Amino acid sequence: MKRRINKILSISLLLALLCASPLAAQDLMVYHVVGNVMQYHQGKSVPLVMKARVSENTEINIPYGGKLELIDEKGSKRITLTIPGHSTIKKMIANNDKSVTKLSNSYLAYVKKQMSNSGLTSKQRYTDFATVTRAVDSVKQEKKKPASFRDQFEAFSKQNREKYESFRAECNKKYTDFVRQAWEKMGQSEPVAAPEDQHVRPAPKPVEHATDRFCLLKKRRLRLQREISVPKEVEQPKPQPQPVEPIVEVEQTPEEEIYCDMPFQFYGTELHIRLDESKRVNLGKISPDRVADVLQHFSTKAYDNLLYDCLKIRKERKLCDWAYLLMLKELTDQFCGPGTNEAALLLGYLYYQSGYKVRFATDDNRIYLLVASDHIIYGRGPYIIDDHYFYPIEDVTGYLFICKAAFPKERTLSLYISDQPVLDHNDDEGRTITSKFYPDLSVNVKINQNLLDFYDSYPASYIDNDLLTRWAMYANTPMDSSVQAQIYPVLREKLKGLSELEAANRLLDFVQNGFVYEYDDKVWGGDRAFFAEETLHYPYCDCEDRSILYSRLVRDLLGLDCALVYYPGHLATAVKFTEMPDGTYYTTKDGVNYTVCDPTNIDAPVGLPMEQYEDTTPQLIRLKK
Repeated sequence: MKRRINKILSISLLLALLCASPLAAQDLMVYHVVGNVMQYHQGKSVPLVMKARVSENTEINIPYGGKLELIDEKGSKRITLTIPGHSTIKKMIANNDKSVTKLSNSYLAYVKKQMSNSGLTSKQRYTDFATVTRAVDSVKQEKKKPASFRDQFEAFSKQNREKYESFRAECNKKYTDFVRQAWEKMGQSEPVAAPEDQHVRPAPKPVEHATDRFCLLKKRRLRLQREISVPKEVEQPKPQPQPVEPIVEVEQTPEEEIYCDMPFQFYGTELHIRLDESKRVNLGKISPDRVADVLQHFSTKAYDNLLYDCLKIRKERKLCDWAYLLMLKELTDQFCGPGTNEAALLLGYLYYQSGYKVRFATDDNRIYLLVASDHIIYGRGPYIIDDHYFYPIEDVTGYLFICKAAFPKERTLSLYISDQPVLDHNDDEGRTITSKFYPDLSVNVKINQNLLDFYDSYPASYIDNDLLTRWAMYANTPMDSSVQAQIYPVLREKLKGLSELEAANRLLDFVQNGFVYEYDDKVWGGDRAFFAEETLHYPYCDCEDRSILYSRLVRDLLGLDCALVYYPGHLATAVKFTEMPDGTYYTTKDGVNYTVCDPTNIDAPVGLPMEQYEDTTPQLIRLKK
């Protein structure tokens, strides 16, 4: 009897599993379809439509130029399939390593909200971007005779606005017309390799007491091999650039206000822009005319609020040029799918409308974006177009067909960081840093991991054809305000009442002995300079990192001018004191004396360089205060 019951239970369980498995397996939801994408089941083919449920084992066919986007709700992932072919979804994912994108919970909620919108173009299964609803300014308003001064003023303002809109439309039309014919095949230049200096490991002399460090000091003036001033920084971007100034908000319908709020993540920070799924496009086959048509489509009022929001974020979040570019890439990758031609085109449109110098390129399979910079970026091969260096945002090598169309008043990207980006906080575990000879000079500090992740993306470079400028980028970047709030009040209190020399010596010992020295190639696999916050975070640092941090502390806490001192294979700091202390100093062409302060010469006081560099004529990099 028990066997019979067990057998019945086993059969019932098996039948339940068999019945449940097809439903459980349908864990992917169709979100977006371009072209005649078909699903095959039991020898029959049916078109895939929005909201349909499929599994990884579903057999599908994607035509050339087609596209399928799926949402994995459980895994919070989006799957973007663009490679044509006939296979299972699982195999198609494996053939494209950029097909799966992790979604935030807020963006997943945005997707679900979009799918409830009855007006979405995905439900129309469009095969060409031209079928997307376009915002055409064709509504004619009846002109009324102004009855008051206010009415006259508003009529005048409207007339000016219409002139501006026609001017902007004319700029965009001329640009896209040029896009249709300005393509040229061009080769890539060899990337510039980062210099490899033979760094000298510090060899500290045994010192027991703080006062013993000063016995070897004497005033020694050494000549400089060369000096450079602070590299001239490019003009800071205006809130909105010319000639598309100002981008004004476009009034939205109640339905648009509900559905167009799109969240996206940028280094742990959730940002919002106005963009809904009905604004998607499909490039299809790559051709100059198709690219121009898509860019012309972006130039309509339907995308003005998106551009307005991006420029507003740049201003409010204090994004430098590099940060702004990365922010736009996160936005367009999330909306269009990473690595897609549509993402590259939307990114390029937003960037050149924001005033930056952009060129589109293709290898017939992909659209790539090239951005111009006066900075020579290490490790990236540029394309030289009209005597300007253009760098691809994504990895690409060899010959490309490049569109040389230029937008009015465009400017190059700058890699200077004049202000810290405002990112949400995700603090690390923190650490304690303590001076050896002055143990009361001790701070506890936590660094925003989101800021560290952004710094990790920052490309090393130089400018003005001067290799020494590469360190000035890091040294002239202001320290994050939250880090200043943690350590500066403590340090100021301990330095209060001390002379410039005494305070500089205490800060020097703090940097010399508060960190562990190690070569970059052992830690990172190659040379890498740190921003001040990175030195405060990571367990190891080398001479350039210490010198950059020390120069930042002296400028901020003591208000003294600083310079970086470059010896072959070594970097130190030098300080302009009000009263010249004993020790080695260097005099610039304009008669300014800088006393060497070496944060890597362990236990050495202000004025004492490393022994092997005592008679070396270095090069001086003067920093901004």
